Amino acid sequence: MPRNAQNARTERDIQNAFITLVNQKGFRNVTINDIAQLAMINRQTFYYHYQDKYQLTETMIDDLVEAYDELYKKYVAVKLRQVTLTSRIPMLFPETISLWATNRQKVAALFSIEYNNYTLEGELKKRFRSYLPTLLGREPLPLEKNVFPGIILSVIETVVETGQVPTQDEIIRTFSNISDVFK
Repeated sequence: MPRNAQNARTERDIQNAFITLVNQKGFRNVTINDIAQLAMINRQTFYYHYQDKYQLTETMIDDLVEAYDELYKKYVAVKLRQVTLTSRIPMLFPETISLWATNRQKVAALFSIEYNNYTLEGELKKRFRSYLPTLLGREPLPLEKNVFPGIILSVIETVVETGQVPTQDEIIRTFSNISDVFK
């Protein structure tokens, strides 16, 4: 097996072990020995790939956010200005929901980790806010900069917590109900 494929397999095994352990024991209780044992590697192999569990966490968060970025770039490539916001959502919805559903255990583990103000939630909020001008076709209002990321994160959390993917109609109905509260 070529060295790159072996490295990729080892990193996948380390990440899978880490996800399992964080979801079972919590981030603070996971040790490098735990990860190495579950990944069936030695500690030196872990340290060959990652400096510590914090770097492992950052790498995993960055990879997940990058995967979302790739989906969004593909979405933007469809000439967003030629379609309404209501028409844009269905274009991005199926693939992004699939990303979160497919990575449900990883997302659950990473949502539970916070250190030095670096979290999956925080990184996603930053990213979502940066997309808003393109998504809306204008500069977002200050309230929109907080509300839109909150809504997107709520959908992701629902997928992670329940394992159920809400339909686009359920999401639209929920937004409509929220809107009714403020009328």
